[in-house]
Amino acid sequence: MNDKKDICEICGKDLVYALTPKEYKDLTCEFCGKIFNTNTFCEDSHYICDNCHQSGAIEIIEKITETTEIKDPFILAEKIMHHPKFKMYGPEHHVLTPAVILTAMKNNNIKKPNGESITLFDIKEAIRRASKIPGGWCGFYGSCGAGMGSGIAISIFTGATPAKDRERTLANQMTSISLSKIGDNLEHCCKRSVKISICETLRFLEEKFDIKMNYQPKSCSFSKANEKCEKENCLFNSI
Repeated sequence: MNDKKDICEICGKDLVYALTPKEYKDLTCEFCGKIFNTNTFCEDSHYICDNCHQSGAIEIIEKITETTEIKDPFILAEKIMHHPKFKMYGPEHHVLTPAVILTAMKNNNIKKPNGESITLFDIKEAIRRASKIPGGWCGFYGSCGAGMGSGIAISIFTGATPAKDRERTLANQMTSISLSKIGDNLEHCCKRSVKISICETLRFLEEKFDIKMNYQPKSCSFSKANEKCEKENCLFNSI
């Protein structure tokens, strides 16, 4: 007899399968925020609805950034990266970076330099642009997609175009700064690259625009799941 339990993809604890109506629970999906009456949940009552469970990684980014009120970009990135459709490595991280940065700015009511608000259209535009960056770009083209994502965020924030000198410069400076930190002579890690890019973007916003978003990354929660983890060599191993 196989006694192996299915586990929660949020916390790793055993899943519970209710068999009678009274055992069912009304639970909020961890990702879309909707309430469902369900017979499948974990010991700590975490729940992922079927739609979210089967959605692709970019769909998950779109869905969560449309509805979330989270103001901390690190917490938002962590929430999305823990979704079961999000792999340990992959080009979805290129999309994640600008999406969470702009969403956090929007939720903090930070205005663009022209005084306009950051909108859902801006976030969707960031997703669209970053979706074009293929996987493996870091090694094959020398430009990590997560780092490029930080440049995309600044491009949209400033309204950069190829014809706008200062705005274009700022977007390129942002990418350059992120890439310089990502090039750390360690095993590549998409999670680390996302966090580095967020860190550098927050510093950049304060330096260039006097925008203070005093959020700090948390200690990495993916270390045990990542066979290639650099452990104590990583900036986020034991913050």
